[in-house]
Amino acid sequence: MNEKQKKTFKYLVTMRWYVETDEELISGALETDNKLLDLVQHRSNGEPCNDESPTKNFQGYAVLPHHDFMGEKPIYMSKDKIKG
Repeated sequence: MNEKQKKTFKYLVTMRWYVETDEELISGALETDNKLLDLVQHRSNGEPCNDESPTKNFQGYAVLPHHDFMGEKPIYMSKDKIKG
């Protein structure tokens, strides 16, 4: 390798956002995914995220039932917090 070339390392980082809705959603359905992705594309104060936000530029995602994986955790975003 040329001494002037800088070696880089790439990593995949995943995060969890706990959200709640006022309706039961079917995991894996496109409509469900879109509703849940819309929730995480807002700040916890209800304002929309800007276009540079990681949640607006995702490459993949998984929607999992909250209770099956983590029990009771603080909720990041709720449908009733969305502004506009």
